[in-house]
Amino acid sequence: MKKELMLMFNENHASKYGLKEAIVLHKVIFYILLNKRDGRNLHNGKHWTFNSREGWRSVFTCFSDMQIWRSLKNLEKSEAILSDSFNRRAYDKTRWYTLSDKLMQEVQRDKYWTKAICNSAKSYNKNAITNNKTATPIPLKNNIIEEVKPY
Repeated sequence: MKKELMLMFNENHASKYGLKEAIVLHKVIFYILLNKRDGRNLHNGKHWTFNSREGWRSVFTCFSDMQIWRSLKNLEKSEAILSDSFNRRAYDKTRWYTLSDKLMQEVQRDKYWTKAICNSAKSYNKNAITNNKTATPIPLKNNIIEEVKPY
C-alpha cells in the first residue's frame, strides 16, 4: 500500500496569498528550514530550495505544472518568496527559492516550524529530497545528465 502524503497549509497564508499558494508555500518553508538545519544550499546569506518542474510535480501530484508555476510566481509577486538561479550551467533553468526576510522572521517565531523541523527525519521524502550536502541542480557525468532529486 502506497503511503499518502498530506498537503498542509497555514490558514493565514491561505487568506493572504490564496489556497494553492499557501499549500506550495508550506512545502517551500519546510524545505528551506530543512536546508538551514542541515547547512545546505546557502547563497547570499540565505538558505534556498530548488526543484525541477518534474520534481515539483512529484511533490504536488494534485496540481498541474501550470498551477504550481503560477503559485510560485504569485508568491514572488506577493513578496513572500524570492527566486534566483545558482546554476553552474547556462542551459540549466532550475529556479531556486527562499523566503523573504519578513516571512523568515515570522516562520522562525512560529513554534509549529521549530517542532516540525526538530521532529523531521534526515530523509523526509526520498522521492523529492536528497541527502547530499552539496546538492546541485543538474550534475554531469560523462556528458550525460543524471536525475537529481533536490529539495
